[in-house]
This record gives sequence, C-alpha cells and structure tokens, in this order.
Amino acid sequence: MRINHSFILTLFAALLVSCEKNSEIKVYRVSKAPLEQSGPQQQEMMPTNTAAPRMPGGLAPAVQTAVTTPPNWEPQPLSQMRQASFLVKGDNGAVADVSFVSLGSAAGNVLENVNRWLGQLGQPPITEQKLAEISQRLHTSLGDMTIVDLAGLPNNADPARDGRIVAAMMTTPDATLFFKMRGNADLTEAQKGDFLKWVAAVCDAQTQTGSSQTAAAPQPQTTGDVPPIKWTTPEGWAEVPPSSMRYASFSVPAEEGGKIDISVVTFPGDGGSDADNINRWRGQMGLAPVDANAVTSGVASLQTGDTTFSTTDIAGNKTRTIAAWTRRDGRVWFFKATGPAAAVEKEKPKFVKFIESVRF
Repeated sequence: MRINHSFILTLFAALLVSCEKNSEIKVYRVSKAPLEQSGPQQQEMMPTNTAAPRMPGGLAPAVQTAVTTPPNWEPQPLSQMRQASFLVKGDNGAVADVSFVSLGSAAGNVLENVNRWLGQLGQPPITEQKLAEISQRLHTSLGDMTIVDLAGLPNNADPARDGRIVAAMMTTPDATLFFKMRGNADLTEAQKGDFLKWVAAVCDAQTQTGSSQTAAAPQPQTTGDVPPIKWTTPEGWAEVPPSSMRYASFSVPAEEGGKIDISVVTFPGDGGSDADNINRWRGQMGLAPVDANAVTSGVASLQTGDTTFSTTDIAGNKTRTIAAWTRRDGRVWFFKATGPAAAVEKEKPKFVKFIESVRF
C-alpha cells in the first residue's frame, strides 16, 4: 500500500482556495444511531492485522485553519499520519481529539476499521449486519461518508479524555479519508454536529477547485510496488483472491462447515506496537486486553532462513488466532490464521512451516 501524498496535497490546496471563496460551513443533519454496548460475536474474524500504520506528517500547520472550526478547537502540531489535528476543550477538564488522516484506497474496509475503533474503546467486534444498523450516511459533493458513533470506556481510562468515538470515512479512487473525534463522551456528543459540518466542508472544498487537479493525482500503490516475497503454500490451503488490505489470502476447511482464514498483510512503517496489535486481536475474539508483561510472555521468536518473526497464539472461547510478524526494509508483514480452536490447533504445524518458508 502506498500513501498518496499528491492526493493529500491536492485536497488541502483546495481547502485554501475554497476558504477564500466561501467561509460558510454547510449544515448536514445526520441522525445519531444508538450503539449497543456489546454486539454479537463476529463469526469471521477481520483481516486487519495492523494498528493504524504510520506515515510522516506532511502538510504545513496552516491547512488546519483552511476550513472554519469552532473557537474551542485548538490546532495541534501535525505528526505521523495526521493531515489535520485539533484538541477540543470542554468543561471540568473534558477534552476530545479530532484528526484527519488520508491513506491509500486499500485501507477502506469499513467493518475492519470500525472493529479496530471498538477495540480501542474496550468493546467487542460487531458483524456486517450490526454495522448496517448503526452506521449513517453523510452526503457531500465528494461522495457519501460512512458515519459511526461508538461508545465505551477502556479499563483504567480517564472518562474526561475517553469514552466515545465519532468517525467518518470514505474511499475514493485515489485514497481513503478518515475523520475521527475521540474523547469525553458528553463533550463528543455536544461537538458531533460541528464535527460533521467540518467533515462536510473539507470534502466539499475538494470539489470546488474543479477536476483538473484531481486528475493529475498519481494512482495508488499496487501490489506490484510492494517488494515481492516467496513462500511455499501448504497442502490443503486454497488461495483466495486478496481483498481490501490483504496482500494474500488462503482458506482451509474445518469441521461442521467452518473454515480457517489465513491472511498476509503488509504496510509501510512499523505497524504499531506488539501490545496494540495483540490486544486488538484479542478484542476481535471478545477477550479482554492484557498488560505489557502478559504481552511479552505471550510472544515467541521464530528464526527463519533470512529473518526473525515474532509469533503469538491466542485462544478464545471457540476461536483461536495464531499470528507471526516481522519488520524489515521499512515495512511490517503480518501473517495470521483465525478459525475454530480445534481446527487451528490441527493446522498450526502447517502454519509454522508456511512462515519458515517465507523468503524476502
């Protein structure tokens, strides 16, 4: 996956132009969808195998003021992936963090990202059906945004700073746009209307410069741009077309109509900490997060022909996940198998041999 810097620059150049033409933010009314505190266990685990990948901040801080924002939104220094960043302050020390991130178009699987955000709030993952029930649409001239409103307070979290996420995302031919507000539940609720107006204004400003600039944006990175790797596919593994964020996918049938899902995912950067990834995978399985000591004790090294992988084995009530990952040449590679516990146990030796066969 390649971060499309030209598209990002085009987007915010448009903001600067449109702000001079029209400083009014259009009002979009989006009804709030209730979110149950616990959703049904997801039957098929998501292929997302990384925390939000990092990229260097690229745009000048001035772009953060290109679209009018409320007076209590304080611009923050850009860092890592953020193309806009604000700190919202409320009463009694309440705060919320607002961010805008643009990634490649392959980052656009809505369910995977929603379940990642739910994991950040200490909540279990949801299904496609539940996602359809809680998501809303925000119409902009750039296209329809998917809006979700998620509630939950992680263990030991400060309720003045956490408890709610309102997020908007859209995939275009060139990029996936992520807008996110996370913070105190009451403050986030109070700021939701202004947040959605800001999202709509950013999207609308992009179209006001015409199509000439967007047409010049380079195409997103394809699989061919990723350094090739080789492996030996174990007997009985059926290769399936990669989807969304996956570099490769395999499926193995299990008893009683189940299956094991094997994914290969790669991103530029370090892909987040081991603790972040392991606790996110645990959240996808309905398990509580663990502390740093438990994470360290649950990770083992696997030496292969030309690299060293970190591995973990996570057992849930009915499902099991085994994963291996390595970081090299500025990228992180995740290999993960998830399925019924007994079937994964049976397939684990093949998974290990598969990892051992990988050559960069």
